[in-house]
Amino acid sequence: MTNGKSRNTFCALVFAAAVAIVPAGRAQVPAAFVDIGYGARPMGMGGAFTAVSDDAHAIFWNPAGLTTLQAAELTVMHTRQLGLIPYTMLAYAMPIGPNAAGLGVLTSGNDVLQETTLLFSFARKLQLPGLGATALGLNFRYRTASFGNNSDGGENRSRGSASGYALELGALWRLGEQLRAGFFLRDLLNNMKYDNSARKVSYSEKVPTTLIFGLARKFGDRFVLAINWQPKMETGRPAKFHIGGELAPMRLIRLRAGMWQNLAADVNRNYGLGIGLNYVHKALTLRFDFAYLVNDLASSPRISFSLLH
Repeated sequence: MTNGKSRNTFCALVFAAAVAIVPAGRAQVPAAFVDIGYGARPMGMGGAFTAVSDDAHAIFWNPAGLTTLQAAELTVMHTRQLGLIPYTMLAYAMPIGPNAAGLGVLTSGNDVLQETTLLFSFARKLQLPGLGATALGLNFRYRTASFGNNSDGGENRSRGSASGYALELGALWRLGEQLRAGFFLRDLLNNMKYDNSARKVSYSEKVPTTLIFGLARKFGDRFVLAINWQPKMETGRPAKFHIGGELAPMRLIRLRAGMWQNLAADVNRNYGLGIGLNYVHKALTLRFDFAYLVNDLASSPRISFSLLH
């Protein structure tokens, strides 16, 4: 079997798991619009990024973190998940006084299943009684998908499209000079409508809501240690734990490592290793980030480029 047909077969299986459910139901195991972990820097830290979120990746990890930006930032990432499915990410974020705004784009898949997501983010710094320095962030997601556009699928293949929205909420607290805590409610309110033109049926389903808590502790200006905890929300989706760190041995280099696993009897443990290189020229910073994710099924790299001005 050729590589192209292998990718089509894999994506077809993923799609079948995502859409072969009753029209009024909710997917117990999310396969459509799955979050693979975006950005080489966050994944180099094992995905323990919810309370860090101090760059444009905050759009995907905790929009409240956009308020920590000191300059406008553009970042792009590309990877092949499991060595098969292409994913591309683009994010732009900028501070606006006490506020911040961002735009994110995600694309993945091929003719068997193509998914696109647009994210619009807004965040604001607040001073709340008893909570001190706080930031809140909101995301609006708009999702579209098309499936069955592959000519090798046969006349009886499922074909159609989908679209939907999601609202998300993030928060970040400064608990002192070196300690921060946060949470991210992803897909808090959402809905997807699928139209299968081949079978002449339409139905709606929801992407499962995910709640993530994070804690990050800085040790001077050179090292940060962070953890994420994702509690179990639905049957078939066990709780997860992430831990990772970032070390700056010198101004232009960042070294990263992390680990994450589910909290279940059948443990699935993954590791991330990463490096970041910064080039600074006056008010312009160019950053290259690389991460390598070790997975029992198939390891894969993440590559990101960022421009700050």
